[in-house]
Amino acid sequence: MARTPQQLLEQATRHAAHLERLKTQDVNELIELLDEVNSQVMARLQRGNITDFSRSRLEAELATINQLMTQAMDESIIPTLNRQLIELGQYEAEFEVRSLENVTVNAEYTMPADTQIREAIYGQPLQARGANNGKLLEPFIKDWENGAVQRVSQTVRAGYVQGLTTQEIVRSVRETAMVPSTQNLQAIARTALQHSANEARMATWNANRDIVKRYRWVSTLDSRTTSQCQALDGQTWVMGEGPVPPAHINCRSTTTAVLDERFDFLEEGGTRFARDPETGRARVGEVPANETYYGWLKRQPAEVQDSIIGPQRGALLRNGGITTERFRELQLDRNFEPLTLDEMRELEPAAFKRAGLDDSN
Repeated sequence: MARTPQQLLEQATRHAAHLERLKTQDVNELIELLDEVNSQVMARLQRGNITDFSRSRLEAELATINQLMTQAMDESIIPTLNRQLIELGQYEAEFEVRSLENVTVNAEYTMPADTQIREAIYGQPLQARGANNGKLLEPFIKDWENGAVQRVSQTVRAGYVQGLTTQEIVRSVRETAMVPSTQNLQAIARTALQHSANEARMATWNANRDIVKRYRWVSTLDSRTTSQCQALDGQTWVMGEGPVPPAHINCRSTTTAVLDERFDFLEEGGTRFARDPETGRARVGEVPANETYYGWLKRQPAEVQDSIIGPQRGALLRNGGITTERFRELQLDRNFEPLTLDEMRELEPAAFKRAGLDDSN
């Protein structure tokens, strides 16, 4: 039976924490560029008294601002993000090969070509839940740009109609247009970078299908992990047949290789990265590498369980008399969408009764 060696899981979870730091560095670089664009817009808005503009002059001014923003983003932010995505993809592919070489013996691995990495990053659709599900990366990023430009124009128009002064309009643009656009850029960039890392990893495994037979979902063991990623943690799929992170905007989940059964002797000895759910501090080496999210959660205090998954699910995990594997199976439907408590109760009525969660609760 093909498995993921524990040392490989340990390397993957430690590397996931490192990846978060890399993403923060890249995002900070993008925010600096966006600040420059915003400064140009602010300077342009304060050139005249907007309140005295005719409607036609206002629209002409907004057209100029839109062009300014679009050109600046197309020449600075978008190329920088694309460079980051490719560099990260190449880095992740190289890391994955090194990681496999560190674990296995007498095995040779093939690095995917740069063109294969690029195709994997830009040619595979995002699987993030919601409106972004199924989008390719380039339109996903372009949507952010269009939204940022439109938000400025809409805010200026609203202020003009309300008779606000130029300074009031400028303040409104900063607070209701630029701040959200900055926050959105952070989320979009982190999600795109996570997509790049995971797709580059998949490209590496596809280039070594004689050794890598499947892949395993690895979620972060802390209180910030979403219910979807909690339930996906530890599950395995054949390449191309299962979900791939990011599962949602700002997803931190990663993947690791499941090796051919001839490497089953490497099963022992690894640990995985986890955080104390109360302090948020990292605790590396205390959690076995094969621990799944709900196995980790079941060992936490009841109040921690309830704060993460809610009191009813917490009671079911503690007192329902079912395994953590069965608890995981009750969380998502076949499309990996979260089940409601009522849907879970239909599947396991006896467990709900044992946990004291009858229909009246």
